[in-house]
Amino acid sequence: MHNKIVARTAAAAAALGIGAALTFTPAAATPEPEPTPGETALTALTEQTAADPAARPGVDALRSYHDIVAAGDISTIGAYAPFVYAAPTFGCGSNGVITTTFAAATANGPSINLSGTPGTLTFHATPRHSGIPQSSGLVVAWININNGRAGLDVLSDVTEFGTASLSRTVDSGPGTVLASMWGTVGYPGALCVMTPTVGLFSVPDQPPAPPAPRTPAPQSVPAAPGQPGAPAPAPQPATAPA
Repeated sequence: MHNKIVARTAAAAAALGIGAALTFTPAAATPEPEPTPGETALTALTEQTAADPAARPGVDALRSYHDIVAAGDISTIGAYAPFVYAAPTFGCGSNGVITTTFAAATANGPSINLSGTPGTLTFHATPRHSGIPQSSGLVVAWININNGRAGLDVLSDVTEFGTASLSRTVDSGPGTVLASMWGTVGYPGALCVMTPTVGLFSVPDQPPAPPAPRTPAPQSVPAAPGQPGAPAPAPQPATAPA
């Protein structure tokens, strides 16, 4: 009797196992989401700086800031905006070994009373150090999270006197731009070493060109009587003889 119960239990268990095996269907794998333009741009910057250890902290700071912005769904800001915080800077300044560098960017667009080209963004920096900058090793890494453009640019513009202006205009195109800035600025007798800071900037769209004014169609001038094209004179009623 005991052996029959064991056999029946084993058979039932085997049947359940077979049934479970037959009815079990593995869940379909969830497809990976397509990368956003910002993620694609970050990947390109990461590959570009893979062999440049000096640039990696700046790109890593940009990636972290991108994740914060994406989570907060931040997309608009004024035409002129500072970076999120003044960057701690070493090696220069009159108030101690650690100073700061203030960085900002200005979006150039048709609604802004500036001379820059629409769809571009001008980065600029101001270290807290007296004197005229002699050289710029400041670098800005930026991505446009709307169109996927990206760049790694040195703030190499110069003034009319040939000195470093600590600025650079980039062709970002319209959209929301995330950026990080870091690097060095040379002064007579001092070298400022700026640690990375990050920022978010909005570049406006260029409005469509206004439609061309309509030219009124020329109006025809009626021909004078007797001229070709003039209407025939209306017949006059006959006059009865007196």
